[in-house]
This record gives sequence, C-alpha cells and structure tokens, in this order.
Amino acid sequence: MSSKVTRPRRKKQKYLYGIVKTDRGLQLGAVGLGGSTVHAITYHGLACVASDFFGDGFANLSKDELIRQLFVHQAVLEQVMNLQSVLPVRFGTVLADEKEARDLLSQAYSRLAEAVANTEGKVEVEVAATWEVSKVLQEVAHEPEIVHAREAVAGLPGREGVERQVRLGRMVKEALDRRRDSYRQRMIDFLMPLALAAQSNVLVSDQMVMNVAFIVDRERQKEFDRQVQQLNGLFCEEINFRIVGPLPLYSFSTAEIARPDWSEIEEAKRTLSLGDTISEAIVRNAYRDLAATNHPDFNRGDAGAESRFAKLRSAANILLAYCQGINGPGDVEKTCPLTKSAVESAFVVNVQRSASDEVESSRFGGLGRKT
Repeated sequence: MSSKVTRPRRKKQKYLYGIVKTDRGLQLGAVGLGGSTVHAITYHGLACVASDFFGDGFANLSKDELIRQLFVHQAVLEQVMNLQSVLPVRFGTVLADEKEARDLLSQAYSRLAEAVANTEGKVEVEVAATWEVSKVLQEVAHEPEIVHAREAVAGLPGREGVERQVRLGRMVKEALDRRRDSYRQRMIDFLMPLALAAQSNVLVSDQMVMNVAFIVDRERQKEFDRQVQQLNGLFCEEINFRIVGPLPLYSFSTAEIARPDWSEIEEAKRTLSLGDTISEAIVRNAYRDLAATNHPDFNRGDAGAESRFAKLRSAANILLAYCQGINGPGDVEKTCPLTKSAVESAFVVNVQRSASDEVESSRFGGLGRKT
C-alpha cells in the first residue's frame, strides 16, 4: 500500500521589480515571475512594484533559467515605464511580505523618492556597434608598420622567428584596439550632444566596437535614433548599429536593497571598539587610530600584524557601507544606530549604476533595432 507524499507549501513572499511614485494601485496582470500578478504596494505616494513569489531563491538556478527570469524582470519594468517613470530594483530582490515592503519605503523614503524623481522624463537607450573582424584585420594588415614587421619576420628560423611572430601578433592586436577606440570615441562624441549622460559597458565579443548606454530625454528619443542612423553614413556602412530602447535607467540608477548581517556588523563593531551609535566620521577616526598602531610597517617581525591590519580595514569597510546604506552617501557626520534590534530591522539601500555583466547578454542577443 502506497502512501501519498504531501509536499510542504512554499512560503509566499514578495518579489520586487521597481519603485514608482503613485498613490493608486497598479495592475499589470499575470506578467510577473511564475505568471504572478504584478501590483503596487503603496506608502504615502511611493510604491513598490511587486508580485507574489513562491520560489526558493535564485542561487541554484541554471544560467538559462536565470536569463529567462531576468527577461521577465525587465519586461515588467518596461511595461511599467510605458505608464510612468520607474526606479529599477536589482534583479533577484525578495522581501518577506507587504509589511516589509512598506517598512522599506518608510525607512528609505526620501532617498527612494529622490531617485524616482531623477528618472522623470528620462529613458535609457543602448547603442551597440559591430564590425566584420576579418575585413578590419585585412585593412590593418596593410598598414605600413605591420607590412614592414611581417616582411622582417619572413624566413627567420627557429626561436627568433617565433618571437618575431609573437611581436607581430601583438602589433596587429594593438592596431586593432587603436582603431576600435578611435571609432568608439568618434561615435560617442557624435551622439553626446543629444544625451544627458553615457556609460560604456563591456564588449561581449570581438565583433563589438561600441556598447554604450545613454540617458536621453524621452521627448528627444526619436531625434537621438535619427542621430544613430546618421552614423551609418559617417562610417560608410562599415559598421552595423543596433539600438535597444527606450528602457528604464538600468545602467545608471538601480536600487540595491538588502538586510544587514548582524553577526558581521557586530564583529566589525567589536574590531573597531565602537559603541551603539556610529557615523562615517566616527568609523574613519576609529580606523585611523587603530591602523596607526597595527600597520605592518610599524610591526616588523610580528607575523600577525598583516592579518590584524586586514581585519581592521575589512571592519571599517563593512561599517562604512552600512552607514551609507542607511543614511545615503555624503553626510559623514549623520549617525545611525548599531544595536542588534536596530541592525536587524534596517534596510541597506544603495542606488547606483548596475554592473555591466549583469545585463549585456540579455540586451544584445538579437533584440535590438538595426539601423
């Protein structure tokens, strides 16, 4: 006789996509992760764009599954952007429930509201430029310096010939890089008069000449697109251009939200001999005082000096990141509590540029508009 296996129900959590300015609900339908309904969790004119989440997290997902989930995350944000300005939240951010989402909005209200306001009327447009590497290599091979070096290598025997071949290969690569850098700078200079800011992202293949994100006024996006099209003429069809956008400001303004680790904070606090209230200035002063007596240069022959000094530096970095995540950057004298209850109920929030390697594979996989 077989018995029925009952799987435990996964706990319902809230998955965060972004932050918007609204007092009203937001119903996008069942377009979230796992087909969940996307809605708004509001607090005094600010809202988390969220959906129910029943997963076990993202750490054990395959790369293909992560990319599929990332596509859903971005698709939700881009639907929201069509309705109103949105501050993206880092992919993979999960909170316990609606109460925790409202606690987040309450604690970081002014910083999140300012960050959302900074997205108003702006979009991100990403421009990728590619060339045919074999064709460019042929052109580079005819440069006088390369021709001369190749002729000098011809017929050289043994080790000297191999070394000259290696140097020739290095010269070709350097010439290719110079040409790529020159082209990229000309492209950026041509587009920047219509942009508010730019960020160069990683080149994901040898075929890429440029991969740059631009902030553009929403009202000038069509004008910016036309400017990209004109680059075709400037480069005599040697370069293929692709445009992705309009997008939320992924590359320029993404909210990273986390709960601090009390055990890590407590250890750092103990290492720097600090009390229950700190500021950036307090942390820096404590670090300087202790570093002055524990620096390896002043403790020659002490085998443990280097590790003690590294521990001090790590503790200072942990507490400085905590202060900035609680108070925001800039006000080094502003204090924040360091008691266990305060740390465990706090959110560390940073609004910053996203790492380019998190998004590039999903944006230039043939999705762009070719000019």
